[in-house]
Parts: sequence; structure tokens; C-alpha cells
Amino acid sequence: MKNLEELLKSDEFKLLSFLITSARGCVDEPQLYGPLRLVDAAAKLIQILEKKGMATPEITKLRELIEEKEYTVMYSEEEFIAFLDELSKELAKLLKK
Repeated sequence: MKNLEELLKSDEFKLLSFLITSARGCVDEPQLYGPLRLVDAAAKLIQILEKKGMATPEITKLRELIEEKEYTVMYSEEEFIAFLDELSKELAKLLKK
């Protein structure tokens, strides 16, 4: 079992911290920042999977898509929603395999 110091430095704990602080941030942020934070968390989780050698090329492609398009929320609500639709379709393709 890890000690607290090791745990606090782990990628998993960093993701946990991101999720908790993001939840608080969503209270005061624009409505679409919630979905932005969720896809950002998804990208962080994929990075953890990649470090552990558990990510497939298809999963890595999802992370790359997120990193490429997640900040469209800053300038176009319509483009951001289209990106979320595209991301969902790519995930569905994986599930169908």
C-alpha cells in the first residue's frame, strides 16, 4: 500500500483533485464549462492509461481529438457541441467493435 506522500504525487490523485476542484468551479462558470471539464478529465484519464500501457491506438485517438478541439468552447458553442457529438460517435465505434 502506498503511503500518503506517494499517493498525493500519483496521476490518479491528480485526476481526483481535478475532478473535485472542477466540480466547485462549475458552480460559478458558464454552463458549457462543465462538459469542457469532463472531456478534459477524460483526456487526463487516457493519459494515465497510456502511462500504464493500457491504451489502444483508438483510445489514444480519442485523447488527440479532445486535445485538438476541446477549447472550441471558448469561441463557438455550436462547434463545441459538434465536437462533443463527434467524440461520442468515435466512442460508439469503439463499443461496437
